[in-house]
Amino acid sequence: MITVFKALGLFVLAGLFEIGGGYMVWQWLRSGKPLWWGVVGSALLVLYGIVATWQSTS
Repeated sequence: MITVFKALGLFVLAGLFEIGGGYMVWQWLRSGKPLWWGVVGSALLVLYGIVATWQSTS
């Protein structure tokens, strides 16, 4: 049962990183947000790639 909750938690975390990072990069490029928005958004997208590899179940 713990494995199911871990998988769901990682799925939600990865989704938040992906959506948040993409949104921040998009806002930086399209809406003229400061450079740090793009940097933080890019870091979130990198974290998304890392968190997605932690899934132990398919």
